[in-house]
Amino acid sequence: MLALARRLSPRRFPSDRLLLFFFSSSESLIPHQSPIFLLFSSPFSSASHSSPPPLADLRGGCHAEDHPPPSLPLCPGCGVHMQSTHSSLPGFFIPPAPKSPDYHAPLSPLPVASDEPHFSLSLKSGVLSPNPKPSTTPGLDSKPLVCSRCHSLRHYGRVKDPSAENLLPDFDFDRMVAPKMASPSGPRSVVLMVVDAADFDGSFPRKVARFVSSSIEKHSIAYKEGKPANVPRVILVVTKIDLLPSSIAPDDLEHWVRKQARIGGANKLSGVHLVSSVRDWGVRNLVEHVRELAGSRGNVWAVGAQNAGKSTLINAMGKCVEGKLSHLTVAPVPGTTLGIVRVEGVLGEQAKLFDTPGILHPYQITSRLTREEQKLVLMSKELKPRTYRIKVIQSILAG
Repeated sequence: MLALARRLSPRRFPSDRLLLFFFSSSESLIPHQSPIFLLFSSPFSSASHSSPPPLADLRGGCHAEDHPPPSLPLCPGCGVHMQSTHSSLPGFFIPPAPKSPDYHAPLSPLPVASDEPHFSLSLKSGVLSPNPKPSTTPGLDSKPLVCSRCHSLRHYGRVKDPSAENLLPDFDFDRMVAPKMASPSGPRSVVLMVVDAADFDGSFPRKVARFVSSSIEKHSIAYKEGKPANVPRVILVVTKIDLLPSSIAPDDLEHWVRKQARIGGANKLSGVHLVSSVRDWGVRNLVEHVRELAGSRGNVWAVGAQNAGKSTLINAMGKCVEGKLSHLTVAPVPGTTLGIVRVEGVLGEQAKLFDTPGILHPYQITSRLTREEQKLVLMSKELKPRTYRIKVIQSILAG
């Protein structure tokens, strides 16, 4: 009896394994003459017991220098680290089911009887090709794997789980992006300040403009003194000009933009580009200018307010460069990009293009609206000027 008790001791079997015995009807603890038992030699599921990743590390490219990034895949749509263990946390995705290598293989032709009504006449007559040619459209078959949030934004135009997104800490631009743009050493920095033409004053990044202008002055003085210096180049990109009335002259608009930029703190501009990412107006000229300033190894940073059109602009830049497609998620929801996303194949050679999360401006009225209200005020058509005639003692209230 003592030997049997030692044999059944729990120390010989871990707690996460299961052992089942079927005993006989006798009162003794001797197993049945033909024992039947099941032993699970592996735990049930280690994923359900794994600890969730730190929320501060889920934003791609936003980790501290002394803290390595998590070993998780990066979502190419929004820049968040993807994880498949906790559906209530940001970055959740469902891994695709494995498919056989002959998933797209054509079916072998079979003889079809003429009296079978469930087959079409075109198939019976042999019009359909038994070996269809694969599609050669670039980017059609190679769809990247994105998180469930990007999937919901792309197909339904809304965030799947807003409560999960609220768990992320606020994006710290001063700590994550600003030191890299104004580094005195390393590759050349080019800053694309993206501003919405329909809301110029509300979307203009004043804090970034003042920071970059002061960095240019400081590095210019250091360069003259023979010290290491990396003077950043700044390009002001005004997007969504297709929403402005066609009666506005481009030269007058550029003059007004430069004036407002100086008021906002952008004193040193390498160029101003008026573009429309939807209609591809001025995008190719912008790409050529960025390539010229960045060189072969420069870093290009697209910065701006939320919903200013940074991701849409980068997608348009990728389309006009040898058919290179970028897969950044675009949706009529502010704050679509969650982390720093590196876009490949747009600038060529070793130059890097980075899409950054939108900066939240407290003075922008759209930041105080709900998701549904933001969709209502989002402009998608060209502004049409209206003329009103008023008589004496009459007035017009606009607002």
